[in-house]
Order: sequence, then structure tokens, then C-alpha cells
Amino acid sequence: MSATLLPTVAYGDRSAPPLLLLRGLPSEPGRARGLDALTERWIVGGPARSHRVHAVGRPARLEPGATMAEIAGLYAAALRRRFDAPAAIMGVSTGASIALQLATDHPDLVGSLVVAAGAAALGAAGRVLQRRYAHLLAADEQAAASELAVATMDSALLAPVVRFATRLLPGPADPAGLRVLVEAEDAFDVRDRLSRVAAPVLVVSGGRDVFYPLDLATETVRRLPRATHVVYPHRSHAGVPLHPRFGRDVGDFLRAQVRDGRG
Repeated sequence: MSATLLPTVAYGDRSAPPLLLLRGLPSEPGRARGLDALTERWIVGGPARSHRVHAVGRPARLEPGATMAEIAGLYAAALRRRFDAPAAIMGVSTGASIALQLATDHPDLVGSLVVAAGAAALGAAGRVLQRRYAHLLAADEQAAASELAVATMDSALLAPVVRFATRLLPGPADPAGLRVLVEAEDAFDVRDRLSRVAAPVLVVSGGRDVFYPLDLATETVRRLPRATHVVYPHRSHAGVPLHPRFGRDVGDFLRAQVRDGRG
């Protein structure tokens, strides 16, 4: 794929080592909007104490049929242009899938890695949910956003409120490109290549995550050469980065890597 602009939104001290944050769906290009922007500020709270966080969404234009390896290659090219040394990478949900693909294909670019609410492949239920999401994106963007939000929360009690609230929010920028990313993740599976990841990794999982279930996350950790696993037993997919301990757990891991000279 040709070079693509990947604008970032920065948080934290300009002099601190860099951390690239790869957003989860809808992974808006440029600046996150609405509730996603508020969630992003919560997510970067811990990491921004030790790093200059560069939050990035999906490429503004993705060619139909793009693979996860090709998409990760766009981020790799941006990393090579922007940073002189391996950087810390943190991915959330689909962003975690891209981050793992990046770490297996371009291990020299990754100094340390945080995989939040993610794994080396989608679970079976997650694949079904994301296929429905991709289908709805072509027909009704608002319905797509509502159904995805309900699935990530995994709460029958909150479902009516979530559906109502998401219907009031703006639709995704470039829904065609978003659909390409979702379809690329459908085929994503790097379980057999995780031994290539040289960097230390923190995997943060929810015990009730229907997209990346705990058994897949545990397998991911087992196959990684240098991985630590933090589990929030009662958290759904969306609840992982919102857990009260999330910022502390991620921040502690990243600060330890800085002390060890890994960025």
C-alpha cells in the first residue's frame, strides 16, 4: 500500500519518551470525537506520566481488501519516519490487533508493548459481532455504532441506554475505510508468530470480554517470549480500559521499561 498520512494527537511532556497509542474502533483518523475523546483522555492518564503519548487512529484512506499486515505496515513506516529508536506501543481492542501485527512483522520498531482488551486473534463470538458491524456500516452507520457499543458493554441492563445515547452521536468518519479495517481484523491471527516479538509485553484482559475471550488472551501470553498478564475478572470488553486500576497497571509497566532503557 502507498504511504498514508497518520495524524496524531499528543498528550504529556514533550521531552518524555514516545508512546504510540493505537485506538480501538471506530479508530477515528485525527482527533477522537465525543465520548471517544473522553475515554481517550482516561486511557492516557497513566501512560502520560512517563511518556509523550501520540494517539493515532486508522489511516484516512484504506484500499478495499487491505490485510492487517498491510495496515500495520503503514504504522511501521510512520514510526520509522518519526522516531529514531524503538518506541513503546499501546493498542486497545482492534488497535491491539494492529499493535501485535506490528510487533510480529517489525519487531525492531517496538521497545515495549501494551495489549489492552486484545489478543492474537478475535474470538469466535467477536468475529460474528464484527461481521455484523461491518454489514451494518454499509446500511446504517448509527445502528452499527449502537450494536457495537452494546456488545462491548455486555450489559442487558445498560443496553437500552447505550442504544439511545449512541444514536445521538455523529457517525464514523470514512465508514468505507472503517469497514476495510474491520474486515482485515476478521482474518487477523498471529498466534503462530508471537515468538518473533522481542519486546516485553503487558496484556490486560477482561474476564467477560466477548471479543477477545480470556482463553485466547491467556494463549497469547503463553506464546509471547516476555509477557505479563493482568486480568480484571468481571470486566467486559469496554470495561477493561475503564477499570480503576488500568492507568496504574499500565503506567507501572511502562515506567519499569523506561528504567530498564527500553522506552
